[in-house]
Amino acid sequence: MATAASKRTGDKVSRRANGTSNSKSRNSGAVHELLVHATRVQLATLTSVSKFFVGWTQSADRYAQAVSDELLSRAHGKTAKHELLGRLATVSSRHLREVTALPTDVVSHFNSELTKETRSRQRQPARR
Repeated sequence: MATAASKRTGDKVSRRANGTSNSKSRNSGAVHELLVHATRVQLATLTSVSKFFVGWTQSADRYAQAVSDELLSRAHGKTAKHELLGRLATVSSRHLREVTALPTDVVSHFNSELTKETRSRQRQPARR
């Protein structure tokens, strides 16, 4: 009888061991998925912030160039005195439209980065 009892105990241990390994593999898979998702969010955030600053810098550069052109045009007498204010207002309006569109563009970029399919990188055969 002692053998039967030890056999049952051994079965329980082997079942627990099998259940634990399946549980560990499921948990490690879930942890892996969580880490991949967190990495994708961080990368999407980084590229979105970069896109925002690049867009803002380019818009500021265009604005400065346009204001400079308008002021130089007035200084050289190509623009009438009464037209300068209207031209500067037009340039400023264009700049404000560009700057206010940036957050929408950045959010769209962020969302598209998150919805991209994960591409597995396959090793390219060495060229000879």
